[in-house]
Amino acid sequence: MDIASVITRIARGEVSYALGRFQTVRTCYSAVRRLLEPKTSVAHGAAGTKTIFPDLDIAAAVAAIRRDAVFTGLRLPPALTAEIEAFCRTEPLFARHDPAGPRFYYHQVRGGFAPDGRKVAIGPITDPLRCPAVRAVAEDPALWALVRAYLGYRPRRAETLLYWSFASRFAAEERRRLKQHVIDYHYDVGGFNFVYVSFYIIDCTLASGAHVMVKGSHRRKPLRMLLGSTVASEREVYRQFGKENEIVIEGPAGTGFIQDPACYHRASPPIDGDRLWLQIRFS
Repeated sequence: MDIASVITRIARGEVSYALGRFQTVRTCYSAVRRLLEPKTSVAHGAAGTKTIFPDLDIAAAVAAIRRDAVFTGLRLPPALTAEIEAFCRTEPLFARHDPAGPRFYYHQVRGGFAPDGRKVAIGPITDPLRCPAVRAVAEDPALWALVRAYLGYRPRRAETLLYWSFASRFAAEERRRLKQHVIDYHYDVGGFNFVYVSFYIIDCTLASGAHVMVKGSHRRKPLRMLLGSTVASEREVYRQFGKENEIVIEGPAGTGFIQDPACYHRASPPIDGDRLWLQIRFS
C-alpha cells in the first residue's frame, strides 16, 4: 500500500490507520484514555476470580514488552489446552478467503484442500467463546491486569480469534491470495493502541507456522517505514533492526505470549504440520 492509499483511507474516516502507527500518538492516546477512565473503574472479572496464571509477574512482563515488544512467559494448563483442542476438532470451519462458502471440519482437510476441492490456508471457528475454556482465557483477571498495565488503561474491546492454519505446499503467492498474507513481515495498525495475547493450542515449530518477530521493532521506526505500507521485505527489516533480533517463538501446546503488534512480525508458512492458534486482541 502506498501513501495515496493511506490518504484514501483517511478520507474514508480511518484516521487511526494513519496515526496509530506513530509511537507518540499511541502514548498520547493511552494518557487520554487513562484520564477519562472512571475513578471507580475496576479490573475485568469478578472479585476473587481464580486466575489461570497464578505465577504471572506483571511488572516483569510489562518491562519485557516495552523493551522487546513481547513477553513469552505465558502457559496454559494442559487440561484447559486439551479442552480447547477437542472443541476445535469438532467445530465447523470456514475458509478465511471464502467466509460465505460451505463449512467443513478439521479432519476433512488434506494438504490444504477442503473436501469439496477448494484450497484453504486458514480455517477459523465462527464463535470461539462458545467453548468454556476459551472464555476462561479471554476473561482471565490476571491477563486483563497485564494488558491494562501495558496499555495504561482498561481495554474496551477484547476480540477472540481461534483458527487452524493448514499445512500445505502452496507457493507464497497462493498463500497471500488465500488470505494467509501474514507470512510477510508487517506491523499492525488496527486502532490507536492495542495488544495481542496468543497461544499455541497444539505443539508448534517453525515448520508448522510458528510466529516470527523482530525484537525492539515496535519503537523508533524511520519515517520511510511509518508512511505508506505497513509491510516490509525481510531485507529491509534486517537492515533496519538487525537479523540478530529476529526470534522464532516455538513451543509445546499451551505456549503463550503477549505482543505489541506495532513490531514487525509474521507467521512462518506451515509446511509439515498444522497450527492451532488462539488470539485475543485487546484495544
